[in-house]
Amino acid sequence: MSRIRTLVALLVVGLLAIPLAGAAARSGKSKHAGTVRVSRGATTLALDPGTAAALTGLGLTVAPLAPSTASAAGVAFPITTGRLNAKTYAGQIRHTGGLRISSGSTHVDLTNFRIVIDAAPHLTAQVGGDRVTIAELDLSGAAITPEARTLTITDVGAALSDTAAGALNAAFGTDALKGGTPLGTASLKTKLEKGR
Repeated sequence: MSRIRTLVALLVVGLLAIPLAGAAARSGKSKHAGTVRVSRGATTLALDPGTAAALTGLGLTVAPLAPSTASAAGVAFPITTGRLNAKTYAGQIRHTGGLRISSGSTHVDLTNFRIVIDAAPHLTAQVGGDRVTIAELDLSGAAITPEARTLTITDVGAALSDTAAGALNAAFGTDALKGGTPLGTASLKTKLEKGR
């Protein structure tokens, strides 16, 4: 229990950091020492109702791209791979699928989401040929439950990044989207394996 409290405290104060390869080299250990791999499971985003209504008011629709799926709980993005620090859970988690935002014949596809947990947690996506930060993640209210070989994290806030807001405004000819707009609440559940 004390370990879980310590992990939550680390997340709350934002002191997570991805282990540096240089530090591993100085210690004489593999760069993957002290890490766990993640695979399978999904991250689910429950879209903020106010933001959903605002998007509809702008004539924008949001739909999942397979193999992502939508349900009453939100849109689920399957987890493919990732590697996390075994003590702090800092690292990256990769996904497949994505979202399509459309208005008439214009659409923007956000695919292959990647959660980055470091000193400034964020979510990136492939947009065309570029990888872009699309959301800032708030872990201050997150609950972390490591149990056996499963990791569950709930109540992660997601807000639209300035970069994503600018790109979407340009694509759809509006200035209504702003950085910091709440996108919703995310949760994830994945399998853990010893890193190697």
